[in-house]
Amino acid sequence: MATAGLPIDYTTVGSVVSDQRIEVTSRMSGYIHELLVREGDRVRRGQIIARLDGADVEGSIRQSRAGVGAASSALADAQIDFERFQRLYERASVSENEWRKVRLKRDAARESLNQAQAAQDTANAQRAYVDIRSPDDGVVVARLKQAGDLAAPGAPMLTLEVGRALLFETSVSEAHVAAIAVGSRARVKIDALTQVFEGTVSRVVPSGDPVTRSYLVKVALPETAGLMPGMFGRASFAVGDSPSLLVPAQALVERGGLRGVFLVDEAGLARFRWLRTGREWPDRIEVTAGLAAGERIVAAVDPGLREGDRIAGEVRP
Repeated sequence: MATAGLPIDYTTVGSVVSDQRIEVTSRMSGYIHELLVREGDRVRRGQIIARLDGADVEGSIRQSRAGVGAASSALADAQIDFERFQRLYERASVSENEWRKVRLKRDAARESLNQAQAAQDTANAQRAYVDIRSPDDGVVVARLKQAGDLAAPGAPMLTLEVGRALLFETSVSEAHVAAIAVGSRARVKIDALTQVFEGTVSRVVPSGDPVTRSYLVKVALPETAGLMPGMFGRASFAVGDSPSLLVPAQALVERGGLRGVFLVDEAGLARFRWLRTGREWPDRIEVTAGLAAGERIVAAVDPGLREGDRIAGEVRP
């Protein structure tokens, strides 16, 4: 019997995850007036998903509007004084120093108006942040705040999963991570589904967990109906080859509840031998014990074949 190089499979457990998650936060501080979505809700890009209490913003807008009005009045008054002193200066009725001071007062009033208008623009821009909108199409997977909570910049309120691409995320031991490369194939079995997926390794995180000595690996999965984030499964990676003995599936017979093959001795007689088998394929079976390389077996066993029968048919070395 000849040997063949068979892949060594390494199996790990993991879960299906979305390719992209977004933590939705507020750009300003304020109390949450209402959250309009819950876990599992689908949202569209631009959809209002939360509202903050806008009382402080509206107060700032009114205050900035009043500031613009006061600065406009001050500039108008300073412009009148400037024009009057300019005429007096042209008739040499006032000194150049007096006219210069009035001109500086007019310029300062103009700058004050510019500052007040900038403050008003800022206050008006804050109004747009009262309504928090979804940054993309997706699904709400976590609601981290409730109505009445204080929202602050950088503090997530909601978590969205966006994009349709799904990944199988698993941890690989340090002993096998070197054999798994980006672009290599992996077989993924999801417990909740009967289908086995042929995936492709898309990411191998090169920094391991110092406690578990494992590395994060993500496998890209094909788009499939019923496949959802959070599903549990197992991934199988080929991490090398092992020399194994293979026998044809039709050569294997069962005797006394045990499986074995008929060997052909030097006299051409059939001798039954029990085997320990491993992995199986449609046309071949791996032998882990009971058979040595070079031994001849009956490739196709006749149902009536018995121990000691002379073999005249096909044998396999």
